[in-house]
Amino acid sequence: MRIALDAMGSDRAPMIEVKGAIEASDANPDVEIVLVGDQPTLERHLAQFPRRSNITIRHASDVITMDDAPVAAVRRKKDASLLVGMRMVKTGEADGIVSAGNTGAVQVAARIVLGPIRGVARSAVCQQLPSLGSRGTLLIDMGANVDCSARHLCEFAEMGVVYAERALGYKNPRVGLLNIGTEQLKGNELSKAVHRNLTAAKHINFVGNVEPMGVFQGEVDIAVCDGFMGNLVLKTSEAVAFYVGKTLERELKSRWISRIGAALCLGAFSRLKQRVDPNDMPGAPLLGVNGVVIITHGSIKSRGIANAIYGASRSVESRINEFIRKEIESLRHHENNKAALGEQHGG
Repeated sequence: MRIALDAMGSDRAPMIEVKGAIEASDANPDVEIVLVGDQPTLERHLAQFPRRSNITIRHASDVITMDDAPVAAVRRKKDASLLVGMRMVKTGEADGIVSAGNTGAVQVAARIVLGPIRGVARSAVCQQLPSLGSRGTLLIDMGANVDCSARHLCEFAEMGVVYAERALGYKNPRVGLLNIGTEQLKGNELSKAVHRNLTAAKHINFVGNVEPMGVFQGEVDIAVCDGFMGNLVLKTSEAVAFYVGKTLERELKSRWISRIGAALCLGAFSRLKQRVDPNDMPGAPLLGVNGVVIITHGSIKSRGIANAIYGASRSVESRINEFIRKEIESLRHHENNKAALGEQHGG
């Protein structure tokens, strides 16, 4: 298996990507990692690590920065590391791609270079959030689509179910619609339409509306929403985690007896940090395009890059796109047959 890594994408590229590739290489010797970026720069950084047998370099002369407008950059910077990596996936030279670069550019490049899976109107980004349940809650969409129709949100639910079952091992995952209340009539007209559609969708284990509190309590396995709400929930949860962590740190250092208590609880604090740290997540897959694409934070650490590479390899092994394609084709065929039958009876 071969995973392309956009080595020029993160805030501290390429050192973070190079170190992450080394860590992933040590943990997954069967996965070949291709660093895509400026070859002389990458070779200079790689020279610091003697063990790199399954790491290679693909030269790319340009970079899409965080400040670039996504559409313009994808059209103009044809030899950017992101686009070179995407074309490797398109031609089969790589089985998947990981990028910590400009998220908008990743989405646009995937749509243009790889193309959408047939029958999927919108691709969507998803990621596991920590919860009090035995497993995390998959949030979809996290920012790819600000304005959505009811059909889009139902597609997100369908793709989320396939990913949860195939990549995460969830059995018959519970799907909830993220909303301002759990009652059926809560929310705007879009929310009410999605609720009706998902309730009628017998192939989805829809359990109704779920509030953000319910997401983190583990009341659902998949929380469906538009990208605006999903991104807001994600960033708010990160902000709250940061605030709680800093406040706790300040309080524990305020008195000597608190410091003793903190020392006794060090193991628990470490386990809590691991559960909420994005560096310990397998990246955020972009579902609905013809290729495995994993997006991660620009401020990611090398450990996060390694875990994202693992997430990409897991998606490839699970044949996520193949199952999404089959599921969508089956559903659309069923819908078309129902529509044809309705026309016959109506005639």
